[in-house]
This record gives sequence, C-alpha cells and structure tokens, in this order.
Amino acid sequence: MHRRKVRTALRTRSAKPLAATMAALALAALPTTAPPAAAQSPEAQSAAAGFTVFTNERGAHPPGMPQYGATKATVVYDVFAYRCDAAGCTSNGGALPSQATYEAKVKEYMGTSQFGGAATAPVVLDFEDIELTQVPTGQAATNAYNLWRQLLTWTRNAAPQAPICHYGYDWQTRNQELIKQLHDDNLLNCFAPRAYFDDGQSLTAWTSRFDASVARDRAMAPSHPIYPYVNPVSFPSETYQPGNSWAHVFQNVKAKADGVVLWETSAKNANACAWVSQNSYEMGVVTGTGSSGPLRASATPPSGNCTVTRGSQVAIPVTITNTSTSTTPATQMQSIGGQAPGVGTYGTGWQYWNIPSLAPGATAQTTLYLDVAATQVTSTVLLHLKTGVSDTRLALIVL
Repeated sequence: MHRRKVRTALRTRSAKPLAATMAALALAALPTTAPPAAAQSPEAQSAAAGFTVFTNERGAHPPGMPQYGATKATVVYDVFAYRCDAAGCTSNGGALPSQATYEAKVKEYMGTSQFGGAATAPVVLDFEDIELTQVPTGQAATNAYNLWRQLLTWTRNAAPQAPICHYGYDWQTRNQELIKQLHDDNLLNCFAPRAYFDDGQSLTAWTSRFDASVARDRAMAPSHPIYPYVNPVSFPSETYQPGNSWAHVFQNVKAKADGVVLWETSAKNANACAWVSQNSYEMGVVTGTGSSGPLRASATPPSGNCTVTRGSQVAIPVTITNTSTSTTPATQMQSIGGQAPGVGTYGTGWQYWNIPSLAPGATAQTTLYLDVAATQVTSTVLLHLKTGVSDTRLALIVL
C-alpha cells in the first residue's frame, strides 16, 4: 500500500495481581459530540449506518483494532507482479495467471491466514504498477484497462458480497476516463485513495492532496463510497506521527469520506503512545463508546512512557477525579480481568476497590495491579476502568 514497502510478505512486526496479557498506557478523553452520519451507497454493504473504520492487519502482535470497533477488511497484494506496456500485459514477466489461480489468491488474502476480512468488507486490490494513473496513456493504458476488467470480474467471483476497490493515487487524473468506465460498469464500486503522510509533509499539504482525491472520486462516481488508506507513520521513514496529526486525519476522513482503512498499523515502541491514545479517543467517538460519567481515571505507568513489557507484573497508580459540578455518591471500582476475543488473556486487581463520595474536583487514589502475560496476542489492549457511575478508556501498548 506504499510503494517503498515490501507488500508480499507477512509483517512480523485483591491487592494481589492476577494472571494475564498486556502492556503500556495512554488515556483517551471524553468525546463531546456524536459521530457524523455518512450517506451510504448500495454497494457499501460492509458499512453500518454512519462512518466505518476498517483495518488491514496480520502477523505477530498486530495492534488489534477490532477491539476498538474496527472491522477487518482485505487487501490483495500484487504477488503476480503485473506489468502492462504497449505490447501487452505480463505476470512475473510471463503469462498471466489462470482464473482459478487468481481467485484462490484473493480467497487466501481474505482468509484467516492473512487478513481475515469480513465477507462484506471491502476487498482492495493493490496492483500499483498497473494502477491506471501510473500507466502511460495510449495502448499501454488500454491493455491495462482490459486486464483490470478481467481481474475485477474474477475478484467478484471470489468475493461476491464485498465492495471492490483498487488502491490508487486519486489526486492524479491520468487515464481518468478509463477508471471512470470501470466504475460506470460497476466492476469497481468503491474508492481506496492513498492518504498517507510523507516525511516532512505539513497538515495543509496532506489536506490539499486528500481533498483533490475526494473531489475526483465524487465527480467520477458519486454513489460509490470512498475508503481512504491511512497509517499513523509517515513514509518512507516510518516515523510515528504526533497525536494531533491523527486527530486531523480523523476529522477530515469523517467529514469527507464514507469510512477509512487503517493499513497494517503498528505500536512498536513508546513513540507510538500518542497515536494509540488519540486513536482510542477517535474510535470511542466513532463507536459511541467513549469515556463517560463524572469520574475520570488518570494513570501513570511505572515506565513513565506508557509501555509495559510482556511477562511482567506492574502496579499503576490511578487517580479518580470528580470532573462534574455535583458531589458524586460513594461507589466501587469494577473488575476488568478476563479474556477478550482475539486479544489474549489478562488479569487486573485493585488496591482499593471502594471510592468515597467526592465533591466537585476532589480526588481519590488507588492502584491498578496488572499482570501482563508473556503470551499476549496484540500489541495494544483497550481496558475500560469503570466505577459504576463512569467509564474511562485505557489504551495499553504491549511490548
């Protein structure tokens, strides 16, 4: 999904604590508005009412975006190495694959060994060397267009319920009429524009290019949904963006697109804390499950930088603050130990379970005891610190 990436390989990228999974920490703030509604086309079968967040992730210790409310989707990489010129099109320098071979590969990418995309979630074809804005005009473009028609027909056979997009550089307009024809014929029925940050790119420059992509796509096929591809790092350095950049991305995609795809995101070190925290907040807004209630929990992990390692036991001081203008009743911390589907096991315990009645602005102190299992599956975990009258989202990074 980024030209400088290797796209065909898997990314390997009581006061007594219980037994468990996880690691590192970042708190999300209380959302102030409900997520905006977005119009859906008939082809957007994968989208629930409103804005939808999809995720492409695989390999060892992915961030686990489904726990935040994202839906698994599929990207099909160009393992066939398609190329087209004026003489014709090739695969790996030779004959094109058979229909059976191609459809089997699409199904493999949709399967649990790869992305495990939902049947009705987008299937995005990342065939960048034959993407029509990247192919010279003339006979080479005609040959690529005809190949696309064949491949899209086969993709529909392999994924009969899915919206089908091709990943592209949608701010560019070369061979636009050919792309439009694929949408007119409903061979393509969604857009997946590149919307990554480049190293040194300003928010203004990112927005300008994103707006150009959306304008092109809306003019080309107004009924087809737009699902931009985003990532919390900038390329090619893969430097993590600050939290305000991730907030800027969500502000724009929610206002201008029908959903978004988080492409093979990672949380590899403490530099990821900002985006993990901001993402927890943004997903709380999108799903309507953000932090809520008059009591807010704030925490500082022992590392001081939001990380905890697998196989460790940590004691995290937690401050409960009454953020309302009224006195809260006495309440209790709730248990959050257990196992989340697809996430792994974890265990927690509290030093003090009882929270006294608190006047406005008053605080109470306790300690969260967290056992981080060595077998934790994902690199982030979302906990809800509940008191019976409030819920604070706690996003953990597992290293």
